[in-house]
Amino acid sequence: MLGVVLQFGEVELVPVAFVSLFLLVGLAILGYGLLSFRTYAKIKMRSPTDAHAVDSGAVEVEGEAKTGEGTLEAPFTGESCLAYEFEVEKYRHDDDGSNWHTRAEGAEAVPFRIADGTGVVGVEPTASSLSVERDYRVVVDRDETPPERVQAFVDGRDDLDHDTGSFDLGPVSVGTGDKQRFTERRLEPGMEAYVTGRAEPTVAVDGATPTIGDTGGGGVLGSVLREPFVVADAGEDEVQWRYLKRGAGATLFGIVFTAVPAFMLTSFLFA
Repeated sequence: MLGVVLQFGEVELVPVAFVSLFLLVGLAILGYGLLSFRTYAKIKMRSPTDAHAVDSGAVEVEGEAKTGEGTLEAPFTGESCLAYEFEVEKYRHDDDGSNWHTRAEGAEAVPFRIADGTGVVGVEPTASSLSVERDYRVVVDRDETPPERVQAFVDGRDDLDHDTGSFDLGPVSVGTGDKQRFTERRLEPGMEAYVTGRAEPTVAVDGATPTIGDTGGGGVLGSVLREPFVVADAGEDEVQWRYLKRGAGATLFGIVFTAVPAFMLTSFLFA
C-alpha cells in the first residue's frame, strides 16, 4: 500500500511533490516581480498632478506629508509618524550558510494629507501600499540586551523573545543567546511624500478632498486588475527606481527558481 502511495507507475511521487513545491514558490516570486514591473510602468506613464486639480480617477500627487487624523507611535523609536513598517530578524546558521531570517514584521498607517503648494489632498494608506526606506536599525548581539523600547516591544509579543546569556571559556566570554536585528521604516509629518491611486471626491481627510486610496478588489486578481496604490516617503523618480529594482530582482530570481524545478519535473515525468 505504501508503494502505491509513494509511486504512480514508474514515477516517484515524493520527489515530484518536493520539486513541484519549489516550482510554485518560483512562480509566486516571478508573479511578484512582474507586478512590480507593472507598477513601475504605470508610474512611469503618469506625471504628478497639482493637488488643486485632482478630481477623481487614477492620479498621482507629490508634496509634503501633513497630519490628518492623528499620528502613530513608531514601535522601536517612539517617533511620531503617519505610517511605519517594522521587521524583526534572527541570525541563523544553516546548510546555506549564515543568514538573517524574518521572525516578525508588520505595518500600520493612518489617514493623512499631502500639500504641494497648490492645494491639499487626503490619503488613506493601507499597510500593503507603503514604500518607505529604513530610518532605524539596531543589531543586538547574543549577549546584549536590546534598547529599552525594543525590549518593551519584544516583551509585549508572545511570538518574540531575546534570550541573553554567556559563559566564560578561559579569558573569553561566549554568548549563548540569539543575535537579532530590529528595523523600522517611517513616514513622518513634514517629509516628502508621494501617492498614486484612485481619487474619490466624496471622501475627506481632516477636511481635505478628494482623498486618494485603494478602491480595487482584494486577492490576486484584484492586484492584477486594479490601479496601483503606492504611498512613499520620496518623489516620483525615487519611487520608480524602487519598483524597477524590485521588479528586476524578483523576476530574475523567479525565472531561475522556476526554470530549475520545471526542468527537473519534466525529467521525472517524461524520463
